[in-house]
Amino acid sequence: MSAKEAFTLEVKENGRVFLPVAFRQSMGIEPGERLIARVTEKGKAELVTAGHAVTSTRGMFAYLVPDGVSLADELVQERHDEAARE
Repeated sequence: MSAKEAFTLEVKENGRVFLPVAFRQSMGIEPGERLIARVTEKGKAELVTAGHAVTSTRGMFAYLVPDGVSLADELVQERHDEAARE
């Protein structure tokens, strides 16, 4: 899908929106996947997959953790150290 490709979506009475197959395929959306809709300004919105949102957020903070460092491993070690002191 090119960035300029557009799809027309219709909002039904109950608020449901049908996402065409071509749209779902171009975004890699699988059945049961969660999407995040953000209102960016009045009359304009952004629709992203939850996976994309997580990846994007991780990327924003990646510079805070040096390569090769696992914050999860550090947290587990801290908990073990705390438990040993008790």
